[in-house]
Amino acid sequence: MGYYHYEVTDFLEDQYFKSWVLAPSQETCDFWNNFLLTHPEKAEAIASARSVLLGIRSEMEADFPTDGQVAAMLDEIHNRKDSASRRPMRGLWLRLGASLSAAAVVLLVIGWARQPNRHDSHVSYEELVSAVEAPLVEQTNTTTSPILLTLPDSSTILLQPKSSVSYHKDFTQIALREVYLSGQAFFTVTKNRHRPFVVYSNELVTKVLGTSFTVKAFEDAKQVEVCVKTGKVSVFPRTDTEVCEGITSPELAGTIITPNQKVLFSREQTQIHKGLVDEPEILVSAVLPAPLLKFQDMPVSELLNNIEETYGIDIVYDHRLFGECLLTASFTTESLYEKMDLICKGIEASFEVIDGKMIVTGRGCN
Repeated sequence: MGYYHYEVTDFLEDQYFKSWVLAPSQETCDFWNNFLLTHPEKAEAIASARSVLLGIRSEMEADFPTDGQVAAMLDEIHNRKDSASRRPMRGLWLRLGASLSAAAVVLLVIGWARQPNRHDSHVSYEELVSAVEAPLVEQTNTTTSPILLTLPDSSTILLQPKSSVSYHKDFTQIALREVYLSGQAFFTVTKNRHRPFVVYSNELVTKVLGTSFTVKAFEDAKQVEVCVKTGKVSVFPRTDTEVCEGITSPELAGTIITPNQKVLFSREQTQIHKGLVDEPEILVSAVLPAPLLKFQDMPVSELLNNIEETYGIDIVYDHRLFGECLLTASFTTESLYEKMDLICKGIEASFEVIDGKMIVTGRGCN
């Protein structure tokens, strides 16, 4: 039976469909994108099946049924399939989405239960590169110092010790500039809007058009870290199929981070936390104002605006409470966090970093 005749439960049983939803590759993304373009009338059934698979993923990994339960529920699945052909699609979707114990859920369990050693969703560097059919070039740093690599498009990689990267042998001939990383590396990417640069590091994908950033993704680490030096970076889990489908486009989706921002990706919880780098740096640009070093009776709003522009970060505060507070001080070699500490002490406030922004709170001075 062809995919055109599939209903929701048929898609849920299909291994190729499940691999696209749960572990997408360029091949599966291309196939299902083309299928949806050719058969838009199947969009509702496909969207419903994808929602079920993604919604029950964590529950299924935590609680597998017994063989007897699987056999009993498999019978129920086929009964539901028989009745589904006589009911409207919307009714079937409502039944599937109403409970995680629906028969469609069991289909996913059966597929995963047959896979040995699948106790989590971790993906190793070896698994990533072995899944690539095209020839790859691999570089490994076995020294005790960083080594500088130059890619065929003139992008560079500063590869740290005990780290490896692989990339396509025909790097300049394919639509995506794809690199696979194990360990830590600093990338300086040559800008090319028509050929995105993508780094695969464990379960996280980093996509850029041209910028510089660091990725830290060691095999045994519980999290993956991406820090931006210049430009703009998009990060997203490999399980985010919607973003994966548009990976060849010049648009950046997922979680966007900019200079002095970073993300920490929890491999256990598949969650992304956005923050600031440990040591934010003043941005280098001819159009930016010079950082203020000495000031007298300056409204705190002007001072915070200067910090926002020179460091490229957002500072959120109540202008009614703090906007007209006056400060007199001088900075020398203080870090951004030290500067903010001094400013907040002067206006009887405090700050914290939330979602890559600095949030200032307090009673104010008005």
